[in-house]
Amino acid sequence: MINYIRRILNNCQDASAKSLMQGEVQLSIKQRFELWLHILFCNCCKNFVHQSRIIDQSIKLLKKKADSENPEYKASPQLKDKLEKIIS
Repeated sequence: MINYIRRILNNCQDASAKSLMQGEVQLSIKQRFELWLHILFCNCCKNFVHQSRIIDQSIKLLKKKADSENPEYKASPQLKDKLEKIIS
């Protein structure tokens, strides 16, 4: 049991992956518990989760503004052409 807890607490890579997955898919109870336990003791991962949520919210807000008819958030035709050339 102690080895299991040590593995959870010392694995920031898994915790960050689970926190990113949490926004996309439903985690199992075991995965949520492991993530919660890790974040409880790891300030770096706690900050990562907090910052990721802020970034996600900002992207959603920016996308919402870009979808509006406000031309301030629309790309110019020249920029669109340039990006299409780069992509293709």
